[in-house]
Amino acid sequence: MFDNYLIDSWQKGVLYLTTLVVIALIFFTGKKKLKFSLRVIIGMTLGILIGFLFGPTTTTINGQETTIVATIRPIGQLYLRLIQMVVVPLVLTAVIKSFTSLETMQKLKSIGIKSFFWLLITTTIGAVIGFLFAYIPGLGSNFEPIGEYVREITPIETVILNFFPNNIGAALSGNVVLPVIVLALFVSVAIIIENVRHPERTKPFVDFNNSLNTIMTRVTKFVIKLTPYAVFSFMAYAVGRSNIETLKQLGLYIALIYGALIFHFVFVQMLLLKIMKVSPIKFVQKFSPAMFLAFTSQSSYGTLPVTMESLTKRVGVSDRIANFVGPLSANVGMNACGGIFPAMVAVLTANAYGIPIGPVEFVLLLVITTISAIGIAGVPGIATIAAAVVLSALGLPIDGIALIIAVDPLIDMGRTLINVTGAGVAATIVAKSENELNFDILNSKEEVILSE
Repeated sequence: MFDNYLIDSWQKGVLYLTTLVVIALIFFTGKKKLKFSLRVIIGMTLGILIGFLFGPTTTTINGQETTIVATIRPIGQLYLRLIQMVVVPLVLTAVIKSFTSLETMQKLKSIGIKSFFWLLITTTIGAVIGFLFAYIPGLGSNFEPIGEYVREITPIETVILNFFPNNIGAALSGNVVLPVIVLALFVSVAIIIENVRHPERTKPFVDFNNSLNTIMTRVTKFVIKLTPYAVFSFMAYAVGRSNIETLKQLGLYIALIYGALIFHFVFVQMLLLKIMKVSPIKFVQKFSPAMFLAFTSQSSYGTLPVTMESLTKRVGVSDRIANFVGPLSANVGMNACGGIFPAMVAVLTANAYGIPIGPVEFVLLLVITTISAIGIAGVPGIATIAAAVVLSALGLPIDGIALIIAVDPLIDMGRTLINVTGAGVAATIVAKSENELNFDILNSKEEVILSE
């Protein structure tokens, strides 16, 4: 059973000992409250070092000769299994929660519709941009896939029919996410309709769903805490098994995703403000505290108080719109984590495994990124969860995440910046349309010091 992992060489013994030391170090830095992103970078750096040192040494696993670093790969594989474990219940409860909570805000229906529209449309556009930035240069074509994967060619009518689960139990017990999202939408609509007639009948279920969502969010936090260990495993294995061309591809991936983020910032977010006759320069000047904090903290939730205060005190958005769109944006339509990133990972994975992506897959990609952005954007590790949802829905191997997660800390700063900026842009556009944007505050040269 454990023949593959027996210490049959001094190199393997040193590798195991070194791995234990790295795990202990990462655990110790967590106890010392070192910033999470720094712990991930430590894991990535040590993984690169281990990959270079032990990569050339080979061993036999399941009858095949491979790098000795493959013996510590199960650490990362466990992480991926745990991600798969939380995706279905998290998506189901989060989508239902998002729709049913909006219904309780009767006075904000108009604002709610506009907020949903702008948050989701910019995320969908982000998915298109991410797709093109990965598809045109053939990102991932030179990656070495992790294992073999063969996807059956499914007729278009079957693809459409598979949107709708014929067995709820099977849909919930598997890792096929799209039917779960459709089920959540049907349940949400039914609750909204029934609330008009007999709200007392739906309240117990809504309370249960909200409680379950809170629990699943907590479980997800447990899983995400394992990211530094998984990154160490992924990076060591990626370097140990890769040639120089694959490592160049990781560099190309980082350059392309930052190119997509900058393109989205300039030609979507800032252009929308210009079209709405709001000065992009003034907006950036006034919203900069939230943008800087987002870039350095890499946490949209952690930035939320500064985001809302920047909107009200510096940009001139009314309190009621800022207080609605701000928290909503932490649960709906993150432009980068919910749109650009999952689209690029999907194309990269398809290219790495030699799986063609046609018009049907492209449309399905847009549908999935838009719908999934309704419910899962507020959870920790959103980018990884969103990518897992998209890969699963498109029938692509979830191992595609492992191809690039090792360099994730390097792009998370830019992703978070675009997410928070998207929230600010949406709030500003909604306020402008509702005549609740104070241009005197926006155009004021007075520097307002925030309390947060």
